[in-house]
Amino acid sequence: MQLSLVMIEGDLAYAEVEAIYAEVGYRDCAVVGEPVPGIAVLGLVEDERDRWPQREFLRHCSDQGWTVLADESGRLALLPSERWSALANARGCRVVVLHGEPDPGMRAFAVHEPDGGRRAVAVCEDEREEVGVPLAIERAFRGQRLDVDDLITLVAGLGLDFERLNVLPPYTVTAAYAP
Repeated sequence: MQLSLVMIEGDLAYAEVEAIYAEVGYRDCAVVGEPVPGIAVLGLVEDERDRWPQREFLRHCSDQGWTVLADESGRLALLPSERWSALANARGCRVVVLHGEPDPGMRAFAVHEPDGGRRAVAVCEDEREEVGVPLAIERAFRGQRLDVDDLITLVAGLGLDFERLNVLPPYTVTAAYAP
C-alpha cells in the first residue's frame, strides 16, 4: 500500500486546497458526498468510483492544527520540493511531505520550514539521499533504511496522532481528472 501525504500546518480553507490541486494539474474537481471519517473514506470512494469514471479521488481534512492532503497516485507528494518550500514561506508554516511505496520501493520525507530551511531524506533500496540538518526525532528511527514506521514516528514528533488521523477526522473527498 502506498503512503503519500502532504501536511500543512494550519487549517486551510477548501478554496486553498482546491488551488493546490489545480497547481498539480487536477481539473474539474467535484466534492463527492458529505465529509466522512477517515476510516470510511475508502468505502465512499469504492461506492462512488462507477459514478466518477476516469477520475482520481483526492481527500483532505483539518485536524490537530494541520491540513492533510492525499491523492491516490502520489502526485502531490512527488511535486518538486521548491513548490512546498514556497508554500511554507508564503504561509509562514511548516509543510511536511511523506511518501512510501510498497517494498522494496522508496520511502521519503521532507520538512519545509517557513524560513526556507528543509530537511529531506529519501531511501530507495540501498541508496540514501539527504538534504539539511537531521531532525532530533530521527534518533528514534530504526536505522538507515527508513520505513513506514519511521514516517509515522516523524509525524508523531510533529504532534500528530497518525492513528487518529486515519480514523476520526472528517475528510472531504474530491473526484478530479488527473493530469
